[in-house]
Amino acid sequence: MKKFSRTILICTFAQLLICTSTFAQQNKIDSLLNLIKTDIADTNKLIHLYNLSDEYETIGNFDEGLNYGNKTILLVDAILNMTKDEQVRRSAQKYKAMAYTNLGIIYTEQGNYPEALKNHFACLKMYEAIGDKKGISSSYNNIGIIYKNQGNYTEALKNQLESLKIEIELGDKKGEAYSYHNLGNIYKRQGNYEEALKKFLASLEIRIAIDDKKGISASYNDIAGVYSEQGNYSEALINLFASLKIRESIGSKADIAATYGNIGNVLIQQKKYKKAKEYITKAKNISKEIGYKEYISEAYFSLSELDLVTGDFKGAYENHKLYILYRDSLDNEETRKKTIQSQMTFDFEKKEAVANAEHKKELENQQVLAEEKNRKQKVVT
Repeated sequence: MKKFSRTILICTFAQLLICTSTFAQQNKIDSLLNLIKTDIADTNKLIHLYNLSDEYETIGNFDEGLNYGNKTILLVDAILNMTKDEQVRRSAQKYKAMAYTNLGIIYTEQGNYPEALKNHFACLKMYEAIGDKKGISSSYNNIGIIYKNQGNYTEALKNQLESLKIEIELGDKKGEAYSYHNLGNIYKRQGNYEEALKKFLASLEIRIAIDDKKGISASYNDIAGVYSEQGNYSEALINLFASLKIRESIGSKADIAATYGNIGNVLIQQKKYKKAKEYITKAKNISKEIGYKEYISEAYFSLSELDLVTGDFKGAYENHKLYILYRDSLDNEETRKKTIQSQMTFDFEKKEAVANAEHKKELENQQVLAEEKNRKQKVVT
């Protein structure tokens, strides 16, 4: 009885943390909504619109996140048309790039990879134009994540290594840890668990040193994934519950759903089927609530596997059908074509910009030579 009471107390405390965090975020959103009602179309309104997009993405309200991200971009374009002040223009362009990043992240979470890539390439282009190395690194990182999700590990590694190189050059420890973490995820997907664990532990060490709580929770979560693949389930659960505790205190629904799903999968391996179903169902419900297709697909796959091992063949069949449905919506031929098109468009525009710059320089050189020839002709005359 004491053990049961303690469990209730822990669950109630965890729910209290989530409610407190959600309440604080909603207060921040309400405050920002009030501010934009009185803001004029200047940089203050720009900041408030972007922050709204970011807050809505954090709580999993993707529709509003996209709405305010697009409003941020429209306001930037209006500001750029109204002013020639270089400082104001640069600040506005940076917020436009940040809005593209946020839109790309939301589209990634929705499983819309072509739109995600389109926004991240637009973001990369802007950061390169204003010479923002940190932004360039962030774009490479996000592009790498999408390629990893699609199983294109060559492009994923190429982009993540570019990001890591810049972060080390800048001395940005948080960014360096993030790059190591994403490299770990790629190696894990490839089945190179030894290299994956090295990268995750390198990332965790940095994150603990700089007290990056969200980063620490991500490291624990993915370290657990390596231990699970290696069959070390007790160590996997220790790391997963450490991750869950932090994620519940932060209140990030997508992250909480991911950890619930991972805990459920480990419990399946331990043959604790009833408890496993509880966690996977929680993961599915939260993922559906926020529209995170990748996690919905994974939850249905786990439920199908669970039904199989418990002899519920009808349930296994129905859940597997739903897994296929969501999986195919993430990875179909049209999606792959659009992804390739996004990469080709970005590469072409980049080459075209270089060619135009070289052509302009050639014309300038020709003009200088013509002027010099004309000057000499006048001297002779």
